[in-house]
Amino acid sequence: MSEAPALLTIEALGRRYGARWALRELDLEVRRGEIVALVGPNGSGKTTLLRILAGFQRPTEGTVRLFGKDPWLDRVSVMEQARFAFAPPALYPGLTANEHLTLLPSTPASPRERDRVLEWVGLSERAHEAVRNFSLGMRQRLSLALALIPVPDLLVLDEPADGLDPLAVIELRERLLELRQETSLSILLSSHLLADVEQVADRICILHEGHAVFTGNTEELETESQEWRLVVSDVAAAWDALSSHFPLVRQDSDAVYVPWERSEPPLVREALEAAGVRLLEFHRVKPTLEAAFLKLLRQRLDSTPTLSPDR
Repeated sequence: MSEAPALLTIEALGRRYGARWALRELDLEVRRGEIVALVGPNGSGKTTLLRILAGFQRPTEGTVRLFGKDPWLDRVSVMEQARFAFAPPALYPGLTANEHLTLLPSTPASPRERDRVLEWVGLSERAHEAVRNFSLGMRQRLSLALALIPVPDLLVLDEPADGLDPLAVIELRERLLELRQETSLSILLSSHLLADVEQVADRICILHEGHAVFTGNTEELETESQEWRLVVSDVAAAWDALSSHFPLVRQDSDAVYVPWERSEPPLVREALEAAGVRLLEFHRVKPTLEAAFLKLLRQRLDSTPTLSPDR
């Protein structure tokens, strides 16, 4: 079975502000019906990337193609197929939710369509209330509703869970999955929290200081961060012996940890025996997804060039 076509293709993308880079050498694809998450701390380059995709900024180097078009040169055409919901939402406090859906979309929506979208985002009962009375979470929902009139081929969401309570976050995940299943919609969403996206994304792209330090599914990230946990007779001596042979060794008060994909148990045992350290117990440890994410960022911290902050 052939792969779905790529709606978004990014190759060697870079964006520079003066002498400093906010994005560098970024490659990424989003295919039809796929949910891809951009994850990274504030300042990693997520918002700069979304602004480039929306045609608000021009890349310094590399190429971006949305539906085969350059969003900087063909922004109007691209916006016929893609919708963006940026954070914080750009709304009019004096207008009601229904008025936003009536007046702002470039393609007029019927009353039935407006009612459907408001129900989908949970704002049916507040449809005729001024936005000035809305909480941040309600504004986020309205921004999403605006992006769904009409339903696009690609939906781009910037921090969609901001301001939502835990129950609303769960509902958002379910709605996005339902919408993807019903329409084959592709979704690109950004978040600084891995927990916001791990249950909904098919793939994640982790950005750190403008570089993609990981692109793949969550299982691959977890596997990459697995370790051997070694309970030994002398933790300090074991760390001295192993750190000279294996990179990224760490320790706590009870054990030494060695990246499992970079080491073999016989080699570890030999290094410990040469140092006079007894190996009492060892087993492979699979970290939580959040722990794997944080570990990856720590590993790349010293090897990634410093770029300009994004936000």
